[in-house]
Amino acid sequence: MEMIKVGPVGNDCGSIWEENGRGDVAGIFVSYTEDSIQSLQSLFCEDGNFVQSNKHGRHYCANFSALVFNYPSEFLTSISGSCVDVEGLESIEFTTNKGTYGPFGQTTTYAKHFNFHLGNSNLFGGFHGTISDSAVDSIGIYLKPAIINLKDLRLKDEK
Repeated sequence: MEMIKVGPVGNDCGSIWEENGRGDVAGIFVSYTEDSIQSLQSLFCEDGNFVQSNKHGRHYCANFSALVFNYPSEFLTSISGSCVDVEGLESIEFTTNKGTYGPFGQTTTYAKHFNFHLGNSNLFGGFHGTISDSAVDSIGIYLKPAIINLKDLRLKDEK
């Protein structure tokens, strides 16, 4: 089955970037200033090995945070933040089944808020969006398709 593409939110100008289908995410590296997300990079577990993705965004680094999850028991359950249509991704926060990381950047009063809520299953399959010379302009996610065994579902009326 193909992954489900959600978003992106933010300014869709710039170069398109995608990181998906590389195994489970085991960490995220965030570079940011007080008013924008400069770059994002993922740490994936592929075939039992940890592999870094390409860095997506600007190589400038005013502030940097390495989020290394307690893999495999820790996984993303939501990604939220704010964006300004013209300026791009302003802030971002990552929540796992074990805690919250961020927010990175800050939110202005005129920003649009977003929340990609993934539930309490390991459905996260990767990121996509756009980047420019100045920052990450937009962000979206890929979801792994959930496979449901229909025989395991029971209706309330069934006995």
